[in-house]
Amino acid sequence: LFCSELGGCAQPVSITGSIMNEIVLKGLWRSEDKAVINGEKSPERKKTAPKEIKITPMIVRRLECLRTAVDYPSPLLFRTWPCNKNFVGINETLIDVININSDPTGRVHEHRQWIRAGPRKAIKFEVKKVCAAIVTCGGLCPGLNNVIREITTTLIRTYNVEHVYGIQYGYKGFYSHQWRKLDLSVVRDIHKTGGTILGTSRGGFDLNRIMDAILEKGVNQLYVVGGDGTHRGGNVISQEATRRGLALTVAGVPKTIDNDVAFIDRSFGFDSAVEEAVKTIGCALTEAQNVEDGIGIVKLMGRECGFVAMHATLAANDVDICLLPEVEFDVDLLMGHVAKLLETRGHCLIVVAEGAGQEHFAGVDLGTDASGNKKLPDVGHFLKDTTKSWFAARNKTVQVRYMDPSYQIRSVPASATDSIYCSALGSNAVHGAMAGFTGFSCGQINSRYVYIPIEDMCATGIKVQVSATSRQYMRMVRVTGQPSFIPMVDCHIAPLNPALAAAAPDGEAAATPSGGKAGA
Repeated sequence: LFCSELGGCAQPVSITGSIMNEIVLKGLWRSEDKAVINGEKSPERKKTAPKEIKITPMIVRRLECLRTAVDYPSPLLFRTWPCNKNFVGINETLIDVININSDPTGRVHEHRQWIRAGPRKAIKFEVKKVCAAIVTCGGLCPGLNNVIREITTTLIRTYNVEHVYGIQYGYKGFYSHQWRKLDLSVVRDIHKTGGTILGTSRGGFDLNRIMDAILEKGVNQLYVVGGDGTHRGGNVISQEATRRGLALTVAGVPKTIDNDVAFIDRSFGFDSAVEEAVKTIGCALTEAQNVEDGIGIVKLMGRECGFVAMHATLAANDVDICLLPEVEFDVDLLMGHVAKLLETRGHCLIVVAEGAGQEHFAGVDLGTDASGNKKLPDVGHFLKDTTKSWFAARNKTVQVRYMDPSYQIRSVPASATDSIYCSALGSNAVHGAMAGFTGFSCGQINSRYVYIPIEDMCATGIKVQVSATSRQYMRMVRVTGQPSFIPMVDCHIAPLNPALAAAAPDGEAAATPSGGKAGA
């Protein structure tokens, strides 16, 4: 209707206002089209050229050795209860946007097309011959046990799989630790605790030894739960299996407490971490309020992006200053604002992401961790020491209360929201593996579950960070009331209205709402 009938109609079409809004948003209503909306004739619209919509398919690989193999009916087809009729078409896809900018100056809209997640009527594996393994890698994150539980229960309860193993302590567990047999009794209550029952570690990826262990156990479905490094390792295993002609599917569930996975709405465990961080912020506020000239400093996780710190600041509504890795800060400007807060309110509360302020550690190289991540100097202690020395140089004594709940916020059990989210991610990963997809991860895009090619999700050059010009960052700055802590740069641009600029309060004309450099 939207693409063909409406575009060529010569007579007025009676449609509801809600559908009309959707059509307008999608740029499908041309100037010559007429419509009757809730009994009223549509207004005349300015004639514009039709828009071009470019769709890029995000292709998920299928197991080559199973392409011509016989399909097996899904066990869900034979269930009388619960009756499942919500199957997904074998090639069903989703577009990654809900609406399209209707700006008439735009001519091309580029969007991605994703394979929709969910159970298919036909599967590529004979369930009695399925042997599955689950591995968790990297740092802890709320919800890991929930994902393990859901993958296991979906394999056993939905698909009647008999052999499910857990790999202990990350990738090195394939060849250095005994595999753990998983069944419904093992995973029944694990969602109530934080961490992962399988343990975790960084590094340890040895492709040849891992493939030898997989072949020895007869594994044909591998589920990897972790961040970029974990997924890259899983994709290498998937590609090696394809090279060898093995019927091995590799499915991932993206995990990062920093919420910096490309494409997806959010990563599991993020909401739980923010919720726990807010508790620590409340404690720091109490400490700062109950001493003379008290300054509370809370360091939160966020190496290269400040989503945890920003969201915790927005949720707490008590923070005076929030420092993120994406926005540099000048120490004197920062401390000057702290001094004003102490003078007017008697206390100050600062939240800082662990990756913030790296410009103050130029030339410091602490090497890398086992995952290859650069070790960062401790900005929390730097801020604490700098605060004390800055005020001491001005003959003022302040009481600094420093808190670092990094390990605390990542080791708690998943919140109710994350628990539901983890269940959907785990079950959809299994559905994708059963359908013969490989080298993919499961995520939520625009509130719909899809399969994401690992090559695209972990592509070099993709960097997910807080935008200092985004609405959410603007909202955070409004909540804290903090000014820009970056020295303004003279851009040598004359104001458009000198009289208006002269009438502005001191300092206001030069300020940039993004918190970035003037003129950026």
